[in-house]
Amino acid sequence: MSTTTGRKGSFLLVTFLLVIAILLEQFWLSRLLPWLGELGRVQPMIVFLDIPLRLPVIDWIPVGAIFIILYLVVVSPELPRPHRGTIIWNKGWSLFAGWWLLLLCIVAAGGLYYLVEDHLPRQVQNGIDSFGFRADIAVPFREDPINLHGGIIMLVALLIGGRAFLLRTHLPKPERIPESTGQPQPKTISLKQPAGSLKQPARRTAQEPAPTPAPAMVRPCVVSGIVEPRSA
Repeated sequence: MSTTTGRKGSFLLVTFLLVIAILLEQFWLSRLLPWLGELGRVQPMIVFLDIPLRLPVIDWIPVGAIFIILYLVVVSPELPRPHRGTIIWNKGWSLFAGWWLLLLCIVAAGGLYYLVEDHLPRQVQNGIDSFGFRADIAVPFREDPINLHGGIIMLVALLIGGRAFLLRTHLPKPERIPESTGQPQPKTISLKQPAGSLKQPARRTAQEPAPTPAPAMVRPCVVSGIVEPRSA
């Protein structure tokens, strides 16, 4: 039989599959089904010294679906066979929830900075927004994208959401336990006796005198009759 324990997912594997999912969506799926991009997309930007560096646009729904499919295909051979279908099903929903939780963390950080931005000094605003992460989110019910600022705050939220998403990529690790054959094992009789079971003869100490033998008893022998000399 075998039991399972958690094994950490690989950060490099997750990043590699995510890049492949973005490329597949950009160069294949978006041309095949262009209407998928209208469901919602995210334009991530890395900010350094108040200079934003735009990253490839992510169509959130198709990229997440492609990533989940690729990840489950890659890790399925390592899953235990008896419960492989159940684990794949649960892992797929777990990755789906983690993918949207990542987006929720980004939106929440941008909304938080939007609420407190007017109450902060200008120098603090420039310091927060000059380094970190930004994102423009396009939604189907609005023509203009939603600009989320917050630099450092959004970077912290991105790390928290990314960590939560990475935790959901953990895989069960099979832990093999020796199987019993079902046949009774022959009992072995140990010839070793526990210590102290045999009593050792007490050793005499130098102070103890040797025991004196008891004197032999002499019994008289009475002979009745006449003693005659033996003839030669």
